[in-house]
Amino acid sequence: MRFQRRNLLKDYDFLAAELQEILRNPMDRIDPNTFRFHFPNLLYASGRKLCYLCFQVETEDYFSCDDSDRGVFRNKVHPWARCHAEQCFLSWFRDQYPYRDEYYNVTWFLSWSPCPTCAEEVVEFLEEYRNLTLSIFTSRLYYFWDPNYQEGLCKLWDAGVQLDIMSCDDFKHCWDNFVDHKGMRFRRRNLLKGYDFLAAKLQEILR
Repeated sequence: MRFQRRNLLKDYDFLAAELQEILRNPMDRIDPNTFRFHFPNLLYASGRKLCYLCFQVETEDYFSCDDSDRGVFRNKVHPWARCHAEQCFLSWFRDQYPYRDEYYNVTWFLSWSPCPTCAEEVVEFLEEYRNLTLSIFTSRLYYFWDPNYQEGLCKLWDAGVQLDIMSCDDFKHCWDNFVDHKGMRFRRRNLLKGYDFLAAKLQEILR
């Protein structure tokens, strides 16, 4: 039988535009309960399948970030598209900052460290943006016992990415800048449970 495309592409334009809209728009802030649930330094975080990426972008024109250079991405899971938080950021950044020769200082605060696929894509991204420095502070290490995931982190390190486990200061920075706390004070309780182990494990992986 001959291939027939009839009805196969009926909603293509709508779905393609919808996907681009999903990838393009970061959230301004997340609510406090989301932050407290998804960001603690835990070794094994059951039920936490979502990954949040809080980002800030500094250019040589600004000494500090304004609100337009900050935001939060979350991994997207839809019937027609799956996109990790890191991939959402890379797509957004290429759209917002098309000039490859500018100087950029980018910081990520992640609830999970990047998977091997995202690590590869970040390395390729850094090859495009030669004057961009990227710092990644992650709350937890994703599959830290798996050699493939360890190799992904090493590739990021070798590409010049600063990697570290989120500390108390990092959590407070996120609370102040990425959480809709409505005036509630920052409390470190339970956020740093697994910090010592994760920090030592990350250094072991990178060494």
